[in-house]
Amino acid sequence: MSSTTVNFNLKTAGFANYANQTLSFKLLQVSADKADDTVILPGIITATSAANGTGSVALFTTGESDIESTFEVTFPNREKGLFQIPATSAGGSINLSDLLVDHVPGGSAAPQNSIYDAAVAYSVQRANHTGSLTLDSLPNGSITGTLAVANGGTDASTPAAARTSLGAQEQKDVLDDLGALSAPSQDGQIIVATGAGAFNYESGPSARTSLGAQEQKDVLDDLGALSAPASDGQFIVATGAGTFQYETAATARTSLGLGTIATQASNSVDIDGGAIDGAVIGANSAAAGTFAALTSTSINVSDGNITNAGDINCDSISSDAAATGLNIIFDGTDTGDNGITITDNLANALDIKEASVSYLKFTTTDGGEKVVVGKDLDISGTTTGTNVLATTTLGYKVGSGGTVTQETSKTTAVTLNKINGEIVMNGAALADDATAAFTLTNSTIAATDVVIVNVASVGTVGAYQVTVGAVAAGSCSISVLNVSGGSLSQAIKLNFAVIKAVAS
Repeated sequence: MSSTTVNFNLKTAGFANYANQTLSFKLLQVSADKADDTVILPGIITATSAANGTGSVALFTTGESDIESTFEVTFPNREKGLFQIPATSAGGSINLSDLLVDHVPGGSAAPQNSIYDAAVAYSVQRANHTGSLTLDSLPNGSITGTLAVANGGTDASTPAAARTSLGAQEQKDVLDDLGALSAPSQDGQIIVATGAGAFNYESGPSARTSLGAQEQKDVLDDLGALSAPASDGQFIVATGAGTFQYETAATARTSLGLGTIATQASNSVDIDGGAIDGAVIGANSAAAGTFAALTSTSINVSDGNITNAGDINCDSISSDAAATGLNIIFDGTDTGDNGITITDNLANALDIKEASVSYLKFTTTDGGEKVVVGKDLDISGTTTGTNVLATTTLGYKVGSGGTVTQETSKTTAVTLNKINGEIVMNGAALADDATAAFTLTNSTIAATDVVIVNVASVGTVGAYQVTVGAVAAGSCSISVLNVSGGSLSQAIKLNFAVIKAVAS
């Protein structure tokens, strides 16, 4: 049995490779090979193109007869072609393109039978797109199966499926209701739903009412009377006399009551009057501002500084945070730059107090000026004044004094560097009318100071007389005279105080 390899190369209409496409080759007549007693029955062989559109198939060839093998090839788009394989190509190969061009059936080499004749007639007609095909020419006048939408069909066998395939809508109530309308009676009528499941015709005015529209009247007529605008950017403005006219941008701003701010850039606005209410200035990007006067119910500078201020009139000044406190700095560099000025002739011109308790009060009443200290006053430095008066106590505070005990005898010197204090004398015997003198070394004593010494306790009342002498810088002499009439052995306690004094 002989065969021929048929090679093919499929291309699209744009000459691109037609990949993965199946071709069907159908042998149209019975053939035989007497060399091996083989009878070849008509049948179909398929072949698929590769990625580049090429492929091949081995087809039967009648190599021992002048009658050539006739095949029908069916392409992927259902187009068909007819060709004969020449006996001379048996055992070799030939291109499908050559067969379809140079080896079309016909003549004495073609087989002669009814099946072949019908196939030739149909194939030539189908391949060449000539003639016409009617349903009556088909067996029983019917077509089975469905025809794809791409090929002009509906791809369906029922009306509902066809509508779905074609994306069409079934004629329902709306089209039926529209079909029930009679012919319109006049030009310009509009079809409008009645709201009762039907439609009717409405005239223009009636339809405008249904649509809530306004009829073209005076305003549109007046607008229509305008000529073409003379320049870009003109505005249409009512004249107030029943007409419209064009206005330039500048004139339109005047008509709208807009001032010069309407033409200012957003990043360069100059406001020279009026009021700004309810606006936040500098919310996104704060900058410095200059004001001749600023009136506000409250000002928050976000921990910033208020600088270069003249007179600040306010009811009170308090700290922003209690934990931080309030620090008032007087940093004038020249004498007389810093000060607190209070009002003249007031019984209470300035009062520094905690709640209702006054600590320091300044009285400026004419002839009665004074500073009243309401609580204890601790003074570490020197206090200088014309008069120092006390209504209750004048002296030294707790902690300013000290105590020293005399060792060995009543004439042994003692040291106590305090402005006031207590000296406990030695308990040795002191004869009647005898004097015991000792030195008190004290760094607080100046040569011009007054040292006062008194007998405090421990001793017979009226038995001793104490005097101070030899006052010098850093020391003085204290003498104790026994005037009791007998010898006494007592540890006398003496209280002393240094009063600062000057010679001039």
